[in-house]
Amino acid sequence: MDRSEARRVLIGAGIVLGLGALAAANVPLLMWAVAVGLLGAAGLVWERLPWRGVEVSARFRPARVFVGEPVAVHVRIENAKRFPLPLVRLTVRLPAGLLPVGERGSFRGHYRRLSVGGRSEVRLELPIRVLYRGEYRLDGIEVEIADPFDLMPVRREILPEQDLLVFPEPRINVPVPVLRRLPFGSPAPAARMFEDRERFAGVRPYEPGDPLNRIHWKLTAHAGGLQTKLFEPTRSAHVLFALDLAAGEPFWDSIFPGISEDVIGWASSLARRAFGAGWRVGLVANTHYRRGRGLLWVPPSAARGHEAALFAALARMPGDPTADLAPVLRERGRHLAGDASVVVLSARPGPSLRQEIAALRRRGTEVVHASPLQASPAGADA
Repeated sequence: MDRSEARRVLIGAGIVLGLGALAAANVPLLMWAVAVGLLGAAGLVWERLPWRGVEVSARFRPARVFVGEPVAVHVRIENAKRFPLPLVRLTVRLPAGLLPVGERGSFRGHYRRLSVGGRSEVRLELPIRVLYRGEYRLDGIEVEIADPFDLMPVRREILPEQDLLVFPEPRINVPVPVLRRLPFGSPAPAARMFEDRERFAGVRPYEPGDPLNRIHWKLTAHAGGLQTKLFEPTRSAHVLFALDLAAGEPFWDSIFPGISEDVIGWASSLARRAFGAGWRVGLVANTHYRRGRGLLWVPPSAARGHEAALFAALARMPGDPTADLAPVLRERGRHLAGDASVVVLSARPGPSLRQEIAALRRRGTEVVHASPLQASPAGADA
């Protein structure tokens, strides 16, 4: 039974006792019944008065961070009334994966006790520490307003305005020998130009050696001769990160959560380098983003917001493999552009995956394999 129901029970009890006192002509009992009823009625009126003109909001700042970066819960309490709020209790409960900074005890969250003056506001910055990647929502924010004597506190639950998205960071650093083998490890020569497949520039007559996927078939039917599509030049190229969350083949016999998190962390770190070098970054992994939605796939793009979408996928993706990477890479490799490079992040590529890497290289695609186990001599020998 909450406090509102208890106050209604007090009113009902006062009415019943008052009727009994009237029937028995018992004046003391009647006075006591009136006091009980007035106490319950005053409590119901008080429930509505403190929250008039009071606004409470809570949000994460910043709402998008990498593991290890500082983040805080920003709470704003505004009192637009002339009368002050003498006693306000604020309780912020954090989900698993987030820890409060500066708090003691077993309670996972922040607790504050304060007062808010009339026509004023209070802003609180409650620092927290992030343990691992993912998407987090506060378990609850409870605000309690009480009278000066703390006799009739009223409580309300506040919903946060947004969630916290934590991007992964590598638990072990990418070694320099691996970075040197990456296609975007050094700036591309100024004379190296690529074609932007998203910007059509026209057609020209077919020349021997043009790939069949460049032929404009509809215009060929009208012109009576083969026509080859042209695209605008660009200095940036595509790179596709292929994440193998399993440590071998078959995937169901090679599931190690620590290795899969290292793969995701390396992908996040290397993707930041690729974006900084001006490359268009795509992502494919042998896991389902959501049940019934197919395998995780983020195509390379120059659209606005693409970088945020890719890192959001890295933050939200599950760490358990649901398929072998070889067939996934075979399907996506068929649609790679000529200027695309592939970075395969796999701890221990199985025979099928090694065959797909060799097939891509035979077709002229630049493929680089990197393993988190290469970060330590013991892991490299494993």
